[in-house]
Amino acid sequence: MPIKEHQETLVRTKVIELRSAMELRGWASTKFVPTPPYGYTLISMMGCRAWFGKRWGMICDDEDDHLKLILDIPRGKSSAEEISERLHLPLVSGNKRKSGVEMIDNRDRITVVLYLFTDELKITEFRNSEIMEFVSDVRRWSCL
Repeated sequence: MPIKEHQETLVRTKVIELRSAMELRGWASTKFVPTPPYGYTLISMMGCRAWFGKRWGMICDDEDDHLKLILDIPRGKSSAEEISERLHLPLVSGNKRKSGVEMIDNRDRITVVLYLFTDELKITEFRNSEIMEFVSDVRRWSCL
């Protein structure tokens, strides 16, 4: 179900926690650009290696039952199976109403979509999580 503007939910609370964890990493070159109604676009102020442009991901908080983390990685950096195993999340194809990892093969990059539903969000602490380590690696792979 879509979230109304300014509606407080577990998903929105977790988005704030995720942004905070990213900011604590000291990523001065990453800017969080509000992208209503979807959430935030992750922009590298230095540019990205994977393709022309500066966007390397999105944090989507537009649904009340799940957070979607979309990350673009250069081809050949990781496989769906490696990411699934690393994050202890099953592979999914599209939003199957459960937490999981999806990989989309684009012409110039791979897009990784992490679906984190409320059951997963309740037990996830982003600050010291493998998800944050993965996001950190993606930023390093993708951004100058």
